[in-house]
Amino acid sequence: MATVAIVLKTTKKLSNDEYSVALRVTQLREPKYYPLSTLVTNQNLQFRCRKEHWRPAEKEDNGLGRFRKSVEGYKQLNEILETKLTHAQSILSDYERLRIPFSFERFEQELKRNPLINEQVEPQSLAVHKVESTPNVKLVDYYSEQIAILDEQQRTGLSGLFLENQRILKKFRPDALLTDVNFRFLETFEYWLRNVRKNKDTTISVKMRNLQRVMNLAIEDKLVKQEDYPFGEKKYSVNKRLDHSTKKIAIHTDKIGKLKALELEPGSSLHFAQHIFMFSYYSRGMNFIDITFLKWTDMPDNIINYVRRKTRGKFEIPVNPHIATILNYFMTNYSVPGGYVFPILNDSIHITPKQKYTRKKTALKAVNDNLKKLAKLIGEPNLKLTTNVGRHSYATGLN
Repeated sequence: MATVAIVLKTTKKLSNDEYSVALRVTQLREPKYYPLSTLVTNQNLQFRCRKEHWRPAEKEDNGLGRFRKSVEGYKQLNEILETKLTHAQSILSDYERLRIPFSFERFEQELKRNPLINEQVEPQSLAVHKVESTPNVKLVDYYSEQIAILDEQQRTGLSGLFLENQRILKKFRPDALLTDVNFRFLETFEYWLRNVRKNKDTTISVKMRNLQRVMNLAIEDKLVKQEDYPFGEKKYSVNKRLDHSTKKIAIHTDKIGKLKALELEPGSSLHFAQHIFMFSYYSRGMNFIDITFLKWTDMPDNIINYVRRKTRGKFEIPVNPHIATILNYFMTNYSVPGGYVFPILNDSIHITPKQKYTRKKTALKAVNDNLKKLAKLIGEPNLKLTTNVGRHSYATGLN
């Protein structure tokens, strides 16, 4: 969280050996100064003095530096300093309470939005600023806040989806506010994804549903009014506008047989991709992430027991001869730290959940790239062979 303090800005000397008094805000060790003369309406008041006339804040002062008694009108000036510091602290407290990401630009707008009402009144009657229920928060900044929360919860998969959507939105409208996300915004975003990014409806649907989730969170955080929610049957309906049904991507058993029959160099990347594809096929369509985290301890009594990471569903798969052949190969040729079946993760290297997730993504891309090469080797250059094809093909029948 950023911090604020009232200080004498001694980095720049004014006339008569005086320095200006400023409100200093610091975020990640980066300070920014706001001279008090720019934050008050009464320009007859002088917020400047020499070093000997200034009392820096002690620990118990909570950042409040003061004029000494030697300065004319010190009581009134110090009351204004205290009010301005309270004002700034209130802004930061509301940012923390509402989980609004800090930015110097936003802070300055809030700080200068309501100048001190009357520098002549008693401090107890001064109104303390409160952040509005719908402050101007950038959409991509709010994404950053949600990504940080997901990372803290170690929900790396969902965090990755949020990060990808944030990256796309930065290219589309980097300065968009949460309050800018209305029907026209969503309609234009859909058009841009389809015609500029060349995305299909299924991909657009994923991005729109992620944005819908973010807007729901923003409403919970009171950053967007419920009546301004842009999604719904009578507004922007993802279900009505987009065909998000998944096309069948299974292939026939003759192609599975060709892939299985390929004789490849043991230990090569192509050989590994072939084994991963066939293992997914024979294990009733096991997802790549579940293959990645599969351990030898998950197979007591020749039965694979695992919990699917996406749905948390529990599965029991008998180790048939096809699976046994693949498992025997990896047991004989590999010993992976952490007890993993397949040499994808290494607990001595991939320690944090984020490191494991990143490694999984890198390995998946490598496997899918090699599966495209395997499609050419079996005489099917136009076949879009991926691990998902293996998952969806098992139901067509086992060899």
